[in-house]
Amino acid sequence: VEFMQNCPKSYLNLCTPQRFIRQRKQYGRVLGSELVDVVVERNYQWHSRRDNDQKYVLLSIATHNHAAKITLENFASYMSSAQMDIEFLYFDRISDPNQAGDVDMMSVLLKDVPGMTDQDWEEVRIDLERIKWVDLPALQAFQHAREQKEPMKLQQAEILCALCHMLHGKLNSGKWSISLDQMLQTSYQAYPDISVAITELFERRFDPENTMPLEEQANRVKEITAKIEVVVDEKMRAQYEEMLRVVSEARKTNLYVPDRKGLAISVNPENLMTSQHHGGVPYGVFFMHGRRANMFHVRFREHARGGMRMATPTSAEGYTLRSCNHYNECYGLASTQQAKNKDIAEGGSKAVCLVKFDFSPSSAKSGRSTVEAKKKRQANDNNLQAEDRNRLIFRSVRMSADSILDLIVPDEKIQEHIVSYGPRKEYIYLGPDEQITPDHINWITDRAKERQLPYATAFMSSKPKTGINHKQYGVTTEGVCIFLDVALRNMGIEPEKEPFTLKMTGGTSGDVAGNAIKILHRDYGDNAKILGIVDHKACVEDPKGINLEELLRLVHNDLSLESFDPSKLTADGALHLRETTQGQAMCDSMHNRLIADAFLPAGGLPNTIRMDNWQSFLTKDGKPSSPLIVEAANIFIEQEARVKLTDSGVLIVKDSSANKCGVICSAMEIMANLLLTEDEFLEFREEYVTDVLNHLRHLAKMEADVMFQEYKKTLGEGDWGNSLPGIAERISRVMNMSSDYISEQLPKVVEMKEITDLAANALLPSLRRRAKNQIHRLPEGYIINMVAKYLSSQMVYHEGLDYVERSIPRKKFAQVALQYFEETKRINEILDVVRDASLDSVDKEEILELLRIGGPRVAVSNSKIFAPSGKNQNSSD
Repeated sequence: VEFMQNCPKSYLNLCTPQRFIRQRKQYGRVLGSELVDVVVERNYQWHSRRDNDQKYVLLSIATHNHAAKITLENFASYMSSAQMDIEFLYFDRISDPNQAGDVDMMSVLLKDVPGMTDQDWEEVRIDLERIKWVDLPALQAFQHAREQKEPMKLQQAEILCALCHMLHGKLNSGKWSISLDQMLQTSYQAYPDISVAITELFERRFDPENTMPLEEQANRVKEITAKIEVVVDEKMRAQYEEMLRVVSEARKTNLYVPDRKGLAISVNPENLMTSQHHGGVPYGVFFMHGRRANMFHVRFREHARGGMRMATPTSAEGYTLRSCNHYNECYGLASTQQAKNKDIAEGGSKAVCLVKFDFSPSSAKSGRSTVEAKKKRQANDNNLQAEDRNRLIFRSVRMSADSILDLIVPDEKIQEHIVSYGPRKEYIYLGPDEQITPDHINWITDRAKERQLPYATAFMSSKPKTGINHKQYGVTTEGVCIFLDVALRNMGIEPEKEPFTLKMTGGTSGDVAGNAIKILHRDYGDNAKILGIVDHKACVEDPKGINLEELLRLVHNDLSLESFDPSKLTADGALHLRETTQGQAMCDSMHNRLIADAFLPAGGLPNTIRMDNWQSFLTKDGKPSSPLIVEAANIFIEQEARVKLTDSGVLIVKDSSANKCGVICSAMEIMANLLLTEDEFLEFREEYVTDVLNHLRHLAKMEADVMFQEYKKTLGEGDWGNSLPGIAERISRVMNMSSDYISEQLPKVVEMKEITDLAANALLPSLRRRAKNQIHRLPEGYIINMVAKYLSSQMVYHEGLDYVERSIPRKKFAQVALQYFEETKRINEILDVVRDASLDSVDKEEILELLRIGGPRVAVSNSKIFAPSGKNQNSSD
């Protein structure tokens, strides 16, 4: 009855009982699942025809939540390329009452193709169930192969298409310029035999029922290499060589996982490295390929955390540029994240999903119409376009997240379809980044739970109901503003006592920029004068300082800068809208034009300041337009341009330091999620958030102080390592180096139980009181990393870089760190005694300060760890 209530009357009036029963079953199979269900019925008796010799095949197809036009085009294109004659096609749409979508039902009658076996029709059925998620170029490659009578299957075309997208950036990183369309077309048109051979090798390496033996794999690689060597075109030869390398060294894939939404490949990270990658070889790289979307996930440690962002270029040219830089962008962000994650148990990672919209111009409307009608039609088109784009973004999110889950869930029913040449257990922790919405976060978390990922609640941070909302609490910006405060004071400006000027990118509706406005107003009042701010819609400038109350109105109402009230500007102020050519130019140049004490890039495209435009940041006399830049946004400044600006006298607080607090908050949130139930977490969330915010401010202040203490030693003179961003890199390097040594050595010097007990010290006070006895629930590697990062930060932030980098024997890092922890506790007990003591004739505060500063270090130096052992002990041991 419920099914009938969802059916249109026309369907019920015309549907035969047999079709109704068959499609009712299919409706139930795909409902709420986004799957496609295909039933093939051969020797179908079509009583409308009297030709008894002709055999027919009935295809019954059900697909959930898919655009009707695309559904029909895909199936019709497939059947046409297979030279299947369609006798009739019934198409019905039945609503899904529990989802924001529909179920499309198709009955397609075909003439049976002579010579096709049941196995051939089974392959057709599998293809049609996959076709919803297959990218258009793969369908074109498959169609071309069929027209040319070449043996390329749809699955092989999909693999080939994925390899082209994956390698587009690498093949454009050297002397060549190869368009993506050129790669796609030539790969299946120029040498189809090589393309099929490479994709067959991929299939055979990962076929769970008939896995190719290693010796046979090696021989097959030699055979394909011999074919590639005779390719005359140098570009094509390089393209096939890179494809073969990726395929022969790939670690795992979801190729054979039933009902997969995309193609996921665990790539050997070495295969994507170029001379442009300076952050070292990643621990792991996943690549996900689906319909109109591709995603890289790069991580630098086994346990790694970083955001997932959606890249959505709005033009064909923009997409080509972003595709060329796709891996470089993801690698750069993950590398920055690795430096930024120095304070937490997880290493750095990043996921960038590149989405391809339909860039074809909308069809022209004929006929006369009024201006009002044209405007109304344009508004409707824009609304539909925005709705379609949001739908595509969400579908791309689901494809990417589900494909990652295919590779990491321990479900035996999934794992039996996966052949692995690497670690079976893999740990991925995501967080929200650009264009990831609360709906996306909820879906990803719910999907992880549904698929029984053991740490499902930790798979995605910042969950609306059971997480810590970064924008609501301003967690990233709290750290940014601490770095700004310390930097201003080191420039001789006391921000709570005297006015200072800023310019900002990132608007009032953004997380970091919007919260910066609130925090600057909270901490400094009218002393904080924002001279210019720009976002994706507009730019506001005022040489006397933009009206903070008006900016706060936009922030509190989540409005972009185009809603700024011009009447709130002084006579010399201006509001520039991007919709005009001049407005666009003013918006894009604001961060260079305005003169201010500090520049806060809190939004904008990656590498906005780069080698070909960095000089625009200088005034005509060669001085910086701002002597201080605090990089609140990731990779806003290209590294080479950062060097040039530093050489020109700009103090730059690097992104890996300035905005580190966002990921630290995510780690704190996930730690609580791993140790408590959702209800337990919600009971004390507000208390925990207070702890988290205090912890973030403390860590930001500690690093900022170390950074400027190191800087004062040379005032930036000498090599890059003495510059402010060079020191930030060194802090991250020393922190990660020491924690790596500690985590490696720790299990060798103490029992796991003692390590688990030590891990309680890394929990914030409110969580420690509730969950210190639950730490054993965490993976052992995670617990060891927790302790290592805690011990490392304790030494680096208190003693500085030289002590940790040069004074600790490499083989004794864990022992020294543990001893330092114990001596710190003992010195703190002594400090309490001194505070309570009556020392009238002595300067008690001076004694306390001397004990606090030098006590732990002196105590460790006098311990047996540094006792002579009969041979020279130095930091290189």
